[in-house]
Amino acid sequence: MMTFQSYITADGSVGLYNNEVKDIYHSATGALSEAFDKFIYPINFDLLLSKDNIKILDICYGIGYNSKVFLNFMLENYFQKSSQKFIKSFLTSNYNLASIYTNKIEANQTKILSVDNEAIYTNNISNKISITSLDTNKILMAISPFIRSGIKNPQKYNKEINIGQDYGKYYTKVAKCMPKINNIINYYILLNMLKTFPDLYSSQQTLGILNNECYTKIFDKHIIGIFNHLTNYEHVTATNRGFLSNLHNIYYRYLSKRYKNALNCSKLNNISFRPVISDARYFIKNDNNVYNLIFLDAFSPNKCPCLWTYDFFKCLYERLDDNGMLLTYSTSASVRNAMVQAGFFIGNNMKNNKSIGTICVKNKCLIKHPLSEYEIGLLNTRAGIFYRDENLTASNKAIIEARNLDVNDSDKISTTQYIKSFKNVK
Repeated sequence: MMTFQSYITADGSVGLYNNEVKDIYHSATGALSEAFDKFIYPINFDLLLSKDNIKILDICYGIGYNSKVFLNFMLENYFQKSSQKFIKSFLTSNYNLASIYTNKIEANQTKILSVDNEAIYTNNISNKISITSLDTNKILMAISPFIRSGIKNPQKYNKEINIGQDYGKYYTKVAKCMPKINNIINYYILLNMLKTFPDLYSSQQTLGILNNECYTKIFDKHIIGIFNHLTNYEHVTATNRGFLSNLHNIYYRYLSKRYKNALNCSKLNNISFRPVISDARYFIKNDNNVYNLIFLDAFSPNKCPCLWTYDFFKCLYERLDDNGMLLTYSTSASVRNAMVQAGFFIGNNMKNNKSIGTICVKNKCLIKHPLSEYEIGLLNTRAGIFYRDENLTASNKAIIEARNLDVNDSDKISTTQYIKSFKNVK
């Protein structure tokens, strides 16, 4: 059963509300805009691109905005544009898959997708980029390549989707800019998802969602068309034994070669995208990689404290490169104190003179906006008492209860008292 409600954010990108957690996945002011501001804008790309190999860990991938926006930013800013040689010639080409995907592919079904954008390719980016994306919700990961962006008239779509009174507070004014993710990125992610989780795309749950009229407005018809064409899923059932072998044939006999040749002009063949369905705590305990970037985009600490504990940040510290960055939207005093106690130097991610997130590094020189005197003092109040999860196995409920006990037993100054005393001193 799906546990989220979709709506359209102000910048024309899809936002989700989780009915179980009672919280939004994305800001109503713009899901894509939020991903850029909080996870892409703070990156020191000059330093990042000096690396021969770039490794990124995307914790709580969801529907993939942080990974997608990173790839989109690379395409738009570090890859050169060509005039007429887009992958359009590849994506709109007519070819026969019948010999590969049995005889279910009809000759008149071979036109897959049309793309109006220009080609994007480069001769000056040779870095190997590896993105590892983690999430426990396999259904969200499965539908991530199909999510639309650049939707006009968001409020109209919200009414058509029938978002409901409970979500009215997330309505907002429409943004002037409607950012979009280049469809070649969604296409590339879809291929990797199909390769990694072929059984997930044969499940009735996934197929039911992709065919559900409730979600028609949020899915890109072109990517749906590609998926239909490659898997012919209207004929597939969970018990169809031929599905996985046919999909294997598609990928290895045709797509693996075809898309590598086609995507060569965008240099996405230099990118490794690895989706992983796992508890991030379990993954990080068993992972030996060192990452240049870590995106931490979990639900808020009071909703999902297991990914904001001192013990989890200690593990992340070990997994971060000496000149790497851990980026998150959270500015919570308890989170920031846990980061500091784990060994990080921390600073603000600023927008319009306001902190919209936290930057964690090992190299203090990478901090452009240090915490203010007030923010540093706040870490030493009761609000700065952090969550603990020594074995990285505790439930969220147990973690919250343990912190509540620590707060009640603490002789630290309360946040209210601190604010009053700070104002008096000033």
